[in-house]
Amino acid sequence: MRSFITKSKIIALVVSMVLFAAAFLAGARHGYQLGYHDGENRANGWWIDKKSRYYESAEIKKKRINMHHNHV
Repeated sequence: MRSFITKSKIIALVVSMVLFAAAFLAGARHGYQLGYHDGENRANGWWIDKKSRYYESAEIKKKRINMHHNHV
């Protein structure tokens, strides 16, 4: 009677598990990198918008003071 579990089946199972684990880890790393870069871009965009609003409003305030529009 032949055994159901053979050496070649065990090797095939181990190889397929290693390939599956490698594909999973590669996908997880790729997804992490995508999320990291997306978060970084959003944070940088937010910071740039915040600073640009600050400097634009400061420039507008300077212009208004120089043109005496703030006097009543």
